[in-house]
Amino acid sequence: MTEFAGRGLRPRLRAACLLAAAAACLGLAACSSTPSKPQTANAEEEELPNKKGDLIDDLFGGKPFKEVEVSLPALPSDADLIPFEFGPTNTTLKFAVDAKSVLVGEDGAVRYTVVITSASGVRNTSFEALRCDTFERKLYATLPPGAKGWVRNRSDGREGWIRLSQSSRNNYADALGRDYLCDGRSAYGSAKDIVKRLRSDQPAQNGFR
Repeated sequence: MTEFAGRGLRPRLRAACLLAAAAACLGLAACSSTPSKPQTANAEEEELPNKKGDLIDDLFGGKPFKEVEVSLPALPSDADLIPFEFGPTNTTLKFAVDAKSVLVGEDGAVRYTVVITSASGVRNTSFEALRCDTFERKLYATLPPGAKGWVRNRSDGREGWIRLSQSSRNNYADALGRDYLCDGRSAYGSAKDIVKRLRSDQPAQNGFR
């Protein structure tokens, strides 16, 4: 074993050892400072499922629309028809709602039978629904001229709901919803309230839009 007796070598040895130790520490620090996977503020959000329609559900009550099962009503009687008008240019057709058919479902949709009569007296009757939260209409069944019973519409499910628009000249459902069936994004009270509003012929001053 070699013994270093000289005083000049010991300070140099200690300095070399310190430098080596410092270099080792720096190497370990560099290794530990490099993460295996970058951390982001949205790490938890990336693991959550992407749910479509969350924004719409939040805007309209937070609950997804679940349509109730619907039974077709009795055929309308003339004594129960309530006429309604819309638009200053509509003079060739007459519109009426069957008072006994009006129903506000647990899903919030308003269902009703509407009778459209042409100038020559031909009638077209349909049983349909309107959603006030999204302002969509769905046709369940029709009663063609001369028919003795309802003819169900083949469209079923979510694709059966169609967004209403004021662009059509004779879009009675749009006017019916804005003026009588809806109060903002909700049905105008109960079926009794809607029928009373129709009979009084007092359309809403500020309809849904």
